[in-house]
Amino acid sequence: MTNIIKRSLWNRLLPVSIRHNARLIFGSVFVLVVTGFIVGTFQIRPVVFTTGGTLVTGTVEYIEGSVDFFDQSQPHSISLTVNDFQYQKMQDDYLSFREKSWIVADAIIDGTFIPSVGIRLKGNSTLFPLAGLPIPTSNATFSIPTTLPLLLSFAEFSEGREYQGHTELAIRSTFTGSTNAQEALALQLVADSGQISQQYSYVTFQVNDSHSATRLVVENPDQGYAVSLDQGEGILYKSRSSNAFIYYGEDPIDYEEDFVQISAVGVRDLSPVIGLLRWLDTVTQEEFDAELGDWVDIPSFAKYIATHRLLVNFDDMSGPGHNFLLWYDIEDEKFTVISWDLNLALSEIGIGFGLNFGFDDKGGGTMSEERRLEFGENSLKEYFIASEVFAVEIAKARAELNELWFENERTIEIINEFAEIVPVTDTLSAEEIEADLAMLEEFIVKRQAL
Repeated sequence: MTNIIKRSLWNRLLPVSIRHNARLIFGSVFVLVVTGFIVGTFQIRPVVFTTGGTLVTGTVEYIEGSVDFFDQSQPHSISLTVNDFQYQKMQDDYLSFREKSWIVADAIIDGTFIPSVGIRLKGNSTLFPLAGLPIPTSNATFSIPTTLPLLLSFAEFSEGREYQGHTELAIRSTFTGSTNAQEALALQLVADSGQISQQYSYVTFQVNDSHSATRLVVENPDQGYAVSLDQGEGILYKSRSSNAFIYYGEDPIDYEEDFVQISAVGVRDLSPVIGLLRWLDTVTQEEFDAELGDWVDIPSFAKYIATHRLLVNFDDMSGPGHNFLLWYDIEDEKFTVISWDLNLALSEIGIGFGLNFGFDDKGGGTMSEERRLEFGENSLKEYFIASEVFAVEIAKARAELNELWFENERTIEIINEFAEIVPVTDTLSAEEIEADLAMLEEFIVKRQAL
């Protein structure tokens, strides 16, 4: 059933000019009233971040919540209340300008009320249906708000606010009848292998008075995430979808469309990344083979490459979304490439795109010219997979991961665990959950036969 947000009495009676400034007019009064009700839930505490975050001392509004959000033994829920004017603004800004504008909403997470959170559209390929592009990556539609891929921010309209140490959560999009278990499985497998991953949780999700939906929620890389990695002194960078991964010169401003610095902001800058790109700009294959160990942790990078091949994820650091994180270790002065955004892993889409565009699953080789034109490229990855020197590292990592994930049937164990934690909702029945997980198990068997 389609759930369209109805126009409220607020919007029918008040002029646009007043509605636009309502938050400023009533903000102070609202804060005083709400504080009286929720003072027992929120804590104000001083925080001093290490170099892995920042060296800035500040105040954080910390929301305890009722239960650990990423405790998968517990059921979870997120409910959003959105003013229809705000919702229309988000829709108009995206359809007219492709802008992912922040709008204000109230949230209830596992029973805890959190006023004035920020939400915006999130993603690239998952937003294709909203733009009318015939690419099957989700069934997102503005007419059913619970289908939208969203980024939820606790700090966008309340600086310094955190929910259990997180400033943002990514609410993933999905297909009708799907559990998004392939992404959850990929995240769990990455974590099981000792690589850096992201926490996830299944929730019952509602927007206003909509039917409930089953959604996967993933922690979004922020300063708290950077600190939680427990990698020592370092800097976390996130690649943007527009990242060309090329050297533009020494001015960090020229890289604003390519990278976001997540941690150590104001203390460190983009210099380490610029140095890597400068080296890659002129390096030969022979120099790359000899010098890569001065720039990148080679075993972890080999494991990253093997991971995305085994998970059939074409949308990695060289894919259309340029999805990856970079951790720079200040002491070792080396980078670690971290997986990010695995929503297209372990799927028929991944197999189709990967094989059609020259995805060499066995290791080695270079990217086909056809695939370069479609997706672009990433010089770090391309030099690495073209190297005969590092082919052994990739093969070794692949064998280890294949044994851990597939030969020991760890994937099947995790899928069986999902059967216990994926919630039944108004839009996802127990029968659909069972069927979707069975399809994923069949895919794993098909994947092993490739």
